[in-house]
Amino acid sequence: MSQPEPSVSRPSGQLPSTAPGRPVRGVQVTWWYTYISMVLFAVFMAFITATMLLFFHLEAGGRPGWPLVVAAVLVAIGGLTQSICSWLVRNGMGAGWPRPWATVLLLAPAGLAWVLTLWLPGGAFPGGISLWIAANILAILVHGVTRRLVIAVGIALIAVHWWAGQLITGVVVPSEAAAQQMPPLVFFIIFVPAVFLFSAWWWNIVVELDVARRDAAQLAVARERLRFASDLHDIQGHHLQVIALKAELAERLMGAGQPDAAAANIHEVRTIARTALEETRSLVRNLREVSLEEEIANAKDVLEASGATVTIRGVLVEDPAVRTLLGLAVREGATNILRHAAAATKVSITLEAIDDGLRLAMVNDGVEAPAGHDGNDVNDGAGAPDGPGVRGVGGPASGTGLSGLNRRFASSGGSVTGRYDDGAFVLEARLPAVPGRGHSQSSTVHPKEPTP
Repeated sequence: MSQPEPSVSRPSGQLPSTAPGRPVRGVQVTWWYTYISMVLFAVFMAFITATMLLFFHLEAGGRPGWPLVVAAVLVAIGGLTQSICSWLVRNGMGAGWPRPWATVLLLAPAGLAWVLTLWLPGGAFPGGISLWIAANILAILVHGVTRRLVIAVGIALIAVHWWAGQLITGVVVPSEAAAQQMPPLVFFIIFVPAVFLFSAWWWNIVVELDVARRDAAQLAVARERLRFASDLHDIQGHHLQVIALKAELAERLMGAGQPDAAAANIHEVRTIARTALEETRSLVRNLREVSLEEEIANAKDVLEASGATVTIRGVLVEDPAVRTLLGLAVREGATNILRHAAAATKVSITLEAIDDGLRLAMVNDGVEAPAGHDGNDVNDGAGAPDGPGVRGVGGPASGTGLSGLNRRFASSGGSVTGRYDDGAFVLEARLPAVPGRGHSQSSTVHPKEPTP
């Protein structure tokens, strides 16, 4: 599905080189909730079936004996194997017919219970329930016509068991008792597929939404890569074309015996090449002018695409140099979250005026402090710190990452620090003065709106 272009043009080079397609913790939680629900239902139905076998057997005049015990054990084993095979639902609806060992594990205990209860007085009603549950788990894994066929065969086996069980044992259920037993039987026939098929359908929806989220995140990264490529082409393409023309002209002038004119063109080639190199370094090292609003909007879009909820609060800042520094801090904080906080679900970006200047705080969950860490600041400005969500892109020599960002803030009298705080990481940037201060904006203000 194509993604609409954002309404704000963003500077390039803002995202990491890999798409933030990491799994979301909520998806795993949803799966465990779905699986445990199916397991509990299968175990509960096994207990109910075994109880009904005992009740109807005694009501039909039978006596407790080994056939009843074996039938109850088979039903219990069937509940266990159905719980195990429910794990196959993780592959999704229509994943395909399970392997032979899984098919035998799923159907054999329930099938043996179905056969044995044909000769068990009073077993006509409950004897087919275990096989019906197994058939519904199998129906999740197959698809199309096969799924409908499995459900139809399961209903037919219940009906055959009801009729053949009375015929073989000679215990005919009176019409009044049959009228009482029929509603619960119909309820089981309808309720069991509703539970299993709905659970599998819901799990499929969650997986598809997670895939869509990952695709959106990858598209966001791809758009930024295209923007970076476009900016690089604009810089290099023009300069290289001029360099080629000037070099060709100098070559012709040398051949025509005009060394002074050729030297002038060669000097221009050197000047243009130096300009191209400086502009390329400016692009790669992110030294171009950075818009605070654009950086906040970009961070919000990308972090939300990676599965996090983003809250934004801030004050208005007028000074261009300060806005550039704060924009770089937001960019670096978002990059670190995408790269290192694999389980981040909540991110807050707060820009506030304090007594001695400005304070920008980016807080994200999904991190744990390293063993033995006391929770104090992990970045003293000497280099990029280590740990989830805090490592910079490069080291001191590269001029990038948190260490390079801290040096930029230090040149303006500020600082950049990071610390662990109760399962969260806090990236804090401070500047000593507030060149422009405005009214507080609530978190509902859209970050794409330009600051007046």
